[in-house]
Amino acid sequence: MTIVPASFIFGAVLLGMEHDTSPTHSPNVAELRALYRAAEARAARLRFIIEVQNLLDAAAFETAARDVLSRLADFAGASLARLVFPSLQGEAPVQLTVGKSTSPESDTILFASQDGSDLCLTIIGSSKARAIDADDRQTLEVVAGQLADAYNLNRQAAENQALLGDLQRQRSELAALVAQLIQAQEQERQRVALDLHDGSAQLAAGLSYRLQDLAARIGEAHALKPEIDQLAALARHSVADLRAAIADLRPPELDDLGVAAALRTRLDAIDGLEVFADLDAASDRWPTSTGIIFYRVAQEAITNVIKHAEASRLVVRLFEDGMGEAHLEVIDDGKGIGELRHPQMRGGRLGIVGMRERLALLGGRIEIGAGSSGGTHLRAAAPLAQETPSE
Repeated sequence: MTIVPASFIFGAVLLGMEHDTSPTHSPNVAELRALYRAAEARAARLRFIIEVQNLLDAAAFETAARDVLSRLADFAGASLARLVFPSLQGEAPVQLTVGKSTSPESDTILFASQDGSDLCLTIIGSSKARAIDADDRQTLEVVAGQLADAYNLNRQAAENQALLGDLQRQRSELAALVAQLIQAQEQERQRVALDLHDGSAQLAAGLSYRLQDLAARIGEAHALKPEIDQLAALARHSVADLRAAIADLRPPELDDLGVAAALRTRLDAIDGLEVFADLDAASDRWPTSTGIIFYRVAQEAITNVIKHAEASRLVVRLFEDGMGEAHLEVIDDGKGIGELRHPQMRGGRLGIVGMRERLALLGGRIEIGAGSSGGTHLRAAAPLAQETPSE
């Protein structure tokens, strides 16, 4: 089958109509030619609009706008095209100009568009240049709208980038403040621990030794021997409690080895519970503030289990997920979280409030609920990108 070109068919139709003078054939050849030229003109305008949009989509606004101005000047047969728009920084308006006036005394404004975003497009040329008809003016209005839309998108992108930069700076400042706050808290804990070690702990230890010495000197037959032995045992218990409190205030493992090692030391010291620990060694490389807060939260949760849960089994997990978050889980098989509502458990409730407040400093969260097989399941999580890990 032979394919006949459409141009050939169109030409044949025109030739046929030229030789056909029948009054039944309408419109005539001149009208068809006029319609054809009008259709080509509309297609050219459409192509022009599409090309402008492609230019604006492909490059930065100021670069693309200059190319668009050059094409607008050619389209309108103008000698100069000017685009004025406000500066993104709120300074003096920015003006882009393409071309040069060849005869200022005979120049006139061929087209001017004022957009609602304060963007103004002006096309200037000689008064003797070709007139801009309604279709041309409509095309110029469309292109002016394209320029305004591109400018607005560029401005919004710049504003969003500026807001994002401000947000990142604020987050960095907040992270620095959090790190300073945590450091101040830990320094205060360390100071209190030293004061206890050098003060109350030494006094209690001295009292214990004196009582033991007194009990040895008075002999077994003395009437006060049982009471002195009880006082000596009480003094020894006080010394042990003070030393445990000093270790909890600022465990040396936390500074020397990291959060996982400090937690393992704490768990190894627990008696009377079956303890399972799954502590990711990567947590030792977490940012300092994150490691300290997770240790404190775990410390409080473990203390609650020991004091209040009446549990026989304790599970502690510490890990980092693939989304850049640190996680802590503390699970026991004790009485359950409902018991914390009892008036005698007020300390447990205060401990939960303290854990929430600590995690809030990191932008983290905590969930406490019933375990799958009874007891309590604590879950804590916080983003890791808060500060640069200390070397």
